[in-house]
Amino acid sequence: MIVLPAVALAPAAQAAVPDPADLVAARLVPEMSGVAPGTTLWVDLHFDIKPGWHTYWRDPGDAGAATTIEWHLPPGFTAGAALWPVPTRIVEGGLGTYGYIGTADLLVPIAVPKVLTGAATRLAGEASWLVCSDICIPGGAQLSLDLPVAVGAPPDPAAAALFVQVRRKLPAPALFETRFATTDKDYRLFVPAAALAGIERPQAAFFPLSGSLIDNAAAPELRRQEGGLELTLARPSPTGAVPATLDGVLALTGAGGSARAFAISANPAPPAPPPPVGDIPWSEALLLAFLGGVILNAMPCVFPILSLKLLGLAGQAHGRRAEQLWHGAAYTAGVVASFAALGGALLVLRAGGQAVGWGFQLQSPILVAVLAYVLLAMGLSLSGVVTFGAGLAGAGGRFAERGGTAGAFFTGVLATVVATPCTAPFMGAAMGLALVAPAPLALGIFVAVGLGLAAPYLLAAIVPGWQRVLPRPGAWMELAKQLLAFPLYGTVAWLVWVLMQEVGPQGSLAALFGLVLVGFAAWVYGRTRLAAPLGRRLGLGLAVGGTAAAVLLAASLSSAVGAATSAPARDGIAYQAFSPERLAALKAEGEPVFVNLTAAWCVTCLVNERVVLDGAAVREAFAAHGVAALKGDWTRQDPAITSLLQEFGRSGVPLYLLYDRQGRAQILPQILTEASVLGAVGKI
Repeated sequence: MIVLPAVALAPAAQAAVPDPADLVAARLVPEMSGVAPGTTLWVDLHFDIKPGWHTYWRDPGDAGAATTIEWHLPPGFTAGAALWPVPTRIVEGGLGTYGYIGTADLLVPIAVPKVLTGAATRLAGEASWLVCSDICIPGGAQLSLDLPVAVGAPPDPAAAALFVQVRRKLPAPALFETRFATTDKDYRLFVPAAALAGIERPQAAFFPLSGSLIDNAAAPELRRQEGGLELTLARPSPTGAVPATLDGVLALTGAGGSARAFAISANPAPPAPPPPVGDIPWSEALLLAFLGGVILNAMPCVFPILSLKLLGLAGQAHGRRAEQLWHGAAYTAGVVASFAALGGALLVLRAGGQAVGWGFQLQSPILVAVLAYVLLAMGLSLSGVVTFGAGLAGAGGRFAERGGTAGAFFTGVLATVVATPCTAPFMGAAMGLALVAPAPLALGIFVAVGLGLAAPYLLAAIVPGWQRVLPRPGAWMELAKQLLAFPLYGTVAWLVWVLMQEVGPQGSLAALFGLVLVGFAAWVYGRTRLAAPLGRRLGLGLAVGGTAAAVLLAASLSSAVGAATSAPARDGIAYQAFSPERLAALKAEGEPVFVNLTAAWCVTCLVNERVVLDGAAVREAFAAHGVAALKGDWTRQDPAITSLLQEFGRSGVPLYLLYDRQGRAQILPQILTEASVLGAVGKI
C-alpha cells in the first residue's frame, strides 16, 4: 500500500506542512438523545474536510490509508463494524484511489448492555485518518460523547437530518444475482435489469473491497445489453489470480439525480458452452461417423476379429468369387444390423428419459461375462480344442470359420459388440449428435459407423486379385489361426479385469467358474462330436449343461453390482474423484483443472493413460502449472458423468477436459499424444 504518493514529496519539502487540525474536523454524533439499556445506539463518526483535500474509504485503492477508530467504551458496551457510504473515485498521477471529499461519515452501531448504573455514560474513541491533496498528512483526534442514561430516549432532533442523509449513501444488500466473466485484460461484470429499476440512462461504478483486484485508475466501460448492462473493469495484470468472487460496492446513477448502491458478491459466470452438436451439418456428421467406423478396425477391440475374417478370406483366395462376395455382404449386414439395433436401443432409452451413451451395454457385468465366454469359446476353437459344426453356424458358433454366410453375419455382430469399448477419432461429435438428433438422423449416424467398420473387409471381398499374392491354403493358415487365438485369450483376460472393476474380486469369482464351465463344455463337445450316437448325445448334453450353468453364473452377477473395490493407485497422476461439486469448487478457486472421464472397459482410455497421461513429462507439467486432476469412472452408470459428457456433446468415454484459470474448458483429442497434452497445459 502506498501511503504518500511520490508526486507529493517535492512540494512537501519546500512548503510548510499545514496543521492537520485545519484540514479535518472530526466529531461523534449520536442518533439518540440518550443511552437506553439493552438497545443499539448508532453513532456517526463525522468529518468536515477542507476543500481540495480528501480522506479515504475502507479500501483506499492504489494509495492512502483507511480511516480507523479505536473505541474506549464502558464495561458491557460493544462497538460493531462501521458502515461506509459510497466513496468517490479519485485519479491523480496515474493512481486510482477511493475516498471522500467535503464530508465523510462512518456509522458505527454500539450495543448497550441491559443493565446500566449511573445517570450518564461516556463513549470515547481515538480516530485516525490520512488526508491528502498535493501532499498526504496523517491526522487523529481524541473524541468522546457524554450521554444521559434514559429508558426510551428519543432521537436527537439536531442529528435526524444528518442520519437520513448518510443512510441514503449506504449500499444496500443486493437482492439480485450478479456474475462476472474474466479475460486476460478485464473483468466483465453483468448487472441484471432488476438492479436498474427506476433509473433512467444508468451509469455505473464499481468499488472493489480489494485494492489489487482491478486497475483502479482505469475508467470502467459501460455497455447496455439484453437483460441488463455490462461493466468492463480493467485488470492490473493478465497473470494475476482470479478471485473466487468479485466483492465490492456497485453504485448506479441516472438522469434526474437518481442513485442507488448495492453491496455485491458476484460469482463467476459459467464458461461459454462448446458449440452445440446440433450445429454439425448432417452430411458432415455422417462422414465423421463413417471415418470413425473405419478407424475402429485398427483398435485393439476389433483387430483380432477382423484378422480372423481376413484370414478366412485369404483361405478363399483361390476359391469361388461368388462365395467371397457373399461373405463380405453377410459380414457387412451383421455389422450394420447390429449398429442399427444398438442405435434403436439407445433411442428407446433416450425416449424413456434415461441418460445413456456409447458403450453403455458394457456397464452390465452380465454382458461382459457372456462376451468373455464367447471369446473364450472362439479361442478354444482356433486352438483346435473344438471345431464347431455347421449346425451351430447359424447361432454364431463358427464366427471366424470359412464356411457359411451365417458365420460371417454373426462375426459382424460380434465385431460390433467388441467395438463398443473403443472410441475412434471423428466419432465423438457424430455420436454425440446421434444422441440428441431426430431419430432418422440418429439411426443414419449409427448405420454410417457400421458401414465404416465393415468397409475394409467388404472392400477386400470385392476387390479381386489381392488375395492371389498369398500362398495357397496350407499348414501356414493353421499356424496363423492358432496364433490368433492368443489375442482372443488376452481379450478374455481384459474382460475379466473389467468385471473385477464392476463387481469386485468376489463377484468375479462366479464369472471365473463360468469360464471353466465354458472350457469344459467346449472340450467335451470336441471330444464327443464324432463319437458313437450315445457318446455324442451324452457329450452334447454335458456341453449344453455346462454352458447353461455358466450363463446362470453370469446372471448372478447382477446382484453383485456395486461391490467393486478400488484398485491401488499406480505411479501416475494424483487424481481426485470427479464430482460436479468438486469441479465447481476448483474452478471457483481459479485453479486449472484436468478432467479425465474414463471406464475400465474403454481400451482407448487405458492406452491413453498408460502411454501418455502416466508419463513423467505430463505429471511434471501438471505439477509445474498447478493443475488439479479429477477422474470420473464410467465403468458403472454414473448420472453425473453422463451429464458432463452430454454437456460437451459426447456420447461416451474417453472425454478429456482442461479448464484454465478462468474456468474455460478445452476438449483434448480422444487419442492423446504427449505433445498434445503438454501443448494444452502450456497455454493455461
